[in-house]
Amino acid sequence: MKSTLCVSLILLGTLAGVSQTGSTAAVHHVSSREPVLGVAREKSAERTAEPEIRKNEIPQQTPAHNWTLQATLTGAVIHDLAFPTAQVGYIAAELGQVWKTTDGGSTWSEILNLGFPYYWYGVYARTANDVVISGFNDQNFEGIIRWSSDGGTTWSSDVVLTTTGWSDRVRFANVNDGIVMDQLNLDAANADHYTTDGGATAADWTAVVPDASGGWFGDQFSFLSDLHTRASGINYCMSPNGGQTWRCGPPVDSVFDGPVFFLNDTYGWVGGGEISPAVEGWLHVTTNGGKNWSGRTLNAAWPIREILFLNAKSGWAAGGNIYTNVGGIYFSSNGGQTWTLDVNTGAEMHGCASQKLSGGAVQIWCAGSNGALNGLVYTLLIK
Repeated sequence: MKSTLCVSLILLGTLAGVSQTGSTAAVHHVSSREPVLGVAREKSAERTAEPEIRKNEIPQQTPAHNWTLQATLTGAVIHDLAFPTAQVGYIAAELGQVWKTTDGGSTWSEILNLGFPYYWYGVYARTANDVVISGFNDQNFEGIIRWSSDGGTTWSSDVVLTTTGWSDRVRFANVNDGIVMDQLNLDAANADHYTTDGGATAADWTAVVPDASGGWFGDQFSFLSDLHTRASGINYCMSPNGGQTWRCGPPVDSVFDGPVFFLNDTYGWVGGGEISPAVEGWLHVTTNGGKNWSGRTLNAAWPIREILFLNAKSGWAAGGNIYTNVGGIYFSSNGGQTWTLDVNTGAEMHGCASQKLSGGAVQIWCAGSNGALNGLVYTLLIK
């Protein structure tokens, strides 16, 4: 595989296939189509076709853990979740939905339902009560966030970050420093929006273009407490200062990347995958802060959308494809060098979170949606 020939965000009706650029055949690779409910646009790229043998299959090893399907949320296309405590959690979903649990994920209540044209793609909870959601208005192409200081009982009006695109996830490294990444921009290269004073109003946010080529990024980006930031998609980009300045290079994978997770400035993982022309996924590992990356250590049966590691050894890679009802969660006990399938969910898993419990135990949640457009929440207790 070689570098990108072109990057496209095109209407759902466009057919994936093979195009010709001069005398070089180029294959149209589709990472995802967003949103699921509505007129979708592709995250995709043209890549030069080269012979490559891939064996993408569901491993048959015995699962390392016993995941439990904890809850089903009817009509929820989930994109993100957050657990600020072991009991209180929030889910962000399409068509303006926000869900909340106060019993550790066993039951969920819909605390916000704005319907079309609102789509929530991110949620971050500073505390059980201080919550911010991010997404977009699909009628006027405003990328927006909303705040709640009372656990979602009431919400602010739209805080508009851009009037020409869609916002993706929101994350904070502390009470002041936050980032929201663009998912799409109609008139310019995709931007990140950063704040250094808490981000309560639109004036508190500044837009910066990480990648002048304008390429898209995966939903999950890494934002450490030292403000070191990594995001990847068409290209792999790094910021030393919470999104204020960036340095970009080629993607880690030869096709493109998706989610990025760094445990610290040494250990990191980048995933990815596609739903066309094949349904498959992959993952790469670094043990020196991204100076060098492994080849594919996971050739998955579906795209990888989310990565979560508890330490340098134990972690999970979740994903799927909602359009073909495939998905699940892979586990690694050796830092991502090898993987086994922990649970086959039959749903596209999109967000994971963890909380430490008393006695050193850890509760983990991963959520996603299936082809019936229902949200699924899986949980796992690590003792």
